[in-house]
Amino acid sequence: MMRRRRAGISAISVAAVLLLTGCGASEPEPVRDPYPVDDPLPVVDTAGMRLPAQFEELEVMDPGWDVAAQYADGVYLAPGERDGMLEFTAVDVHGDVLWAVQRPASCTGFAVTIDADGRALAILGDLETTTEALAATTATAYDLATGEQVWGPVQVPGPYQGPGLVFAAPPEGFMGETGPRVALDPTTGEVAATEEGSTGLRIIGEYHGVVLLTHEDALIARDTTTGQELWRRPLAEHGWTAASLSAALPATPADGLALLSTSETMGALIDLHDGVVVNDTAHDAAVDPTTDTLVVLDAAGLHAYDADDQPLWSLSVDDQTTIEAIGGVFLYLREGGAIRVHNVITGDVAQAYEPDGQGPIIVPSHITINGASLLLDGNRPLLATISDVFTGEERGP
Repeated sequence: MMRRRRAGISAISVAAVLLLTGCGASEPEPVRDPYPVDDPLPVVDTAGMRLPAQFEELEVMDPGWDVAAQYADGVYLAPGERDGMLEFTAVDVHGDVLWAVQRPASCTGFAVTIDADGRALAILGDLETTTEALAATTATAYDLATGEQVWGPVQVPGPYQGPGLVFAAPPEGFMGETGPRVALDPTTGEVAATEEGSTGLRIIGEYHGVVLLTHEDALIARDTTTGQELWRRPLAEHGWTAASLSAALPATPADGLALLSTSETMGALIDLHDGVVVNDTAHDAAVDPTTDTLVVLDAAGLHAYDADDQPLWSLSVDDQTTIEAIGGVFLYLREGGAIRVHNVITGDVAQAYEPDGQGPIIVPSHITINGASLLLDGNRPLLATISDVFTGEERGP
């Protein structure tokens, strides 16, 4: 039975996703406090590119990021390497750089999340000298819109692991198990759950103030701020074991939903509010912020549900199909090396690209409710920006 809580269409659509690279020596010394950036982002000449039609009238900018950005509340954040250091820049949907901050080039862990008051936060890892260690891994939270430091730095056992604010010591070798995992509370930076000294407890991930863990043959959700148990579901109800469960990607396909791997080939979509299993064979999912349409890719194919969880359509798709992006009533699928686009309401194939267009195909990887988008030119992240007319905002000089 399909069931889910509706995700707010203006809610944060992308959860924290972190890079797994550890922190190393800091050479040269980075500027660790956020600072303003006066230079505007360069505008990209898209004349030789094949843009989806929904972005052709938007100004496309190059933020200089080396990895895909994370998004929350109208702001994207990602790092780019500058002079041997990582410079993180927070860029709004208009293409304005709100603030920047530096970290060592080998210390790339970052996440975007929200606190208990709904404030969007940037969480950055670092390698710093503390009273207890010469080189300790730390995490610090900044207001995503202003760069104001909210909490931290707090010491964590190792680099970012995710999803959400989960950290652990790296494996002793190049491969292997990490050390005990720790989940932080996004609101305070305090430890919300730890595997250290907790026999049989496994942390799955942290999802905007909810930590998922397994203990005593149950899947459990806790509020990270209060420690209150929100719900508990026996693993045996679905034939799962604690060892078989892990976070899948995308970890949070929409606000209030979590995607889990339940075996090497299967997954499940979970409602974080009450633990209801929305789909027990899901391996990809996304919500269109414009229509609140949920699209699920599972063992039987591709399925769409309206805002009231009523089925809209289903399609058979190739086993290798993945969801690239969803937004503005368009669903972008990747099938091998090809991109296919569907209307999320009807399921019909949509003509998103000019058939006779020339040049590299630009693929969206995230689309906001206002139409701004993170685009990929190969591996280069670009930003399709919107004017004030789209948001009705009044901006200062």
